[in-house]
Amino acid sequence: MAQRTARTADADLSRRLFRARLGAIGLAIASAAPLCAQGAAANPYVPLGIFLAQIEEGGRIFTPARLLPKDHPEALGHDFPTVLQLHGTEFQALVWLGRQSGLLLYATLQRYPTEPAADWPYAAFEPPPDTVQLRHAMVVHHPRTAAPLPGLRAVLFGNRAPILFIVDTRGLTLAARGMRGATTMGLDVSRADFLAALGRAAAAAPAAGLWAVIYDG
Repeated sequence: MAQRTARTADADLSRRLFRARLGAIGLAIASAAPLCAQGAAANPYVPLGIFLAQIEEGGRIFTPARLLPKDHPEALGHDFPTVLQLHGTEFQALVWLGRQSGLLLYATLQRYPTEPAADWPYAAFEPPPDTVQLRHAMVVHHPRTAAPLPGLRAVLFGNRAPILFIVDTRGLTLAARGMRGATTMGLDVSRADFLAALGRAAAAAPAAGLWAVIYDG
């Protein structure tokens, strides 16, 4: 009788230990989920950003741009199509990137160009990471003189692909930007050259995951 009781107790202990191990494995998988999600996007990102320019140059001083393919209906064939409305996670992600670079963008983005929408109408592209994923982003700071483009203030990359950017040319002369005349975005650069500059900024980024570089020194 005593032997049967001992065997029963051992079996109960084994079952409890097995359940405990299963619980630990499940917890580890759940904890790693955000990291896995940021490591592999199902679709490419569509770069989104803000250009801040000087008011005395006569152009718009705050220009959001979403770099959709030129043949997209919203792009109208432009290199830097103006954003008509922020969608999905774009609003919170831009607020986050602005905060990393010392810019408080919440109030401005909340009302311009119009109130953000919760939907994501660009099915062929991955939306920006949400606030939970951004908690795992690596953020590095470099001097402004190290920026690969005049006025480049901040860039968020996912797997080395640009997701968000902020360009702030306020305080930079036209000569410092290699320009002869003003533009609405504060720079005179093609999309190809702009993306090439962001690519140079991504050279030090890890191959996978979220990585932000801030030029603020």
